[in-house]
Amino acid sequence: MTMKIPRFLVRTAAIAALLSTLGACAMTPTERNAGIGAAAGGALGYVITGGPLGTIGGAAAGGLVGASINHH
Repeated sequence: MTMKIPRFLVRTAAIAALLSTLGACAMTPTERNAGIGAAAGGALGYVITGGPLGTIGGAAAGGLVGASINHH
């Protein structure tokens, strides 16, 4: 089974990765972790459901999990 990834998704992911690396300098560790979690959760939600609701739900869940990670 071959999965075809839409060009829009690839472009959006590339732009998000670029912006997150540029903006990471001014973020606190909690904000950075929340952003990474939201991006990963959104991508995973899209892959699993293939729709916007899964993407939004995955991003929300990933953001919450990422924000709760504490490195002390």
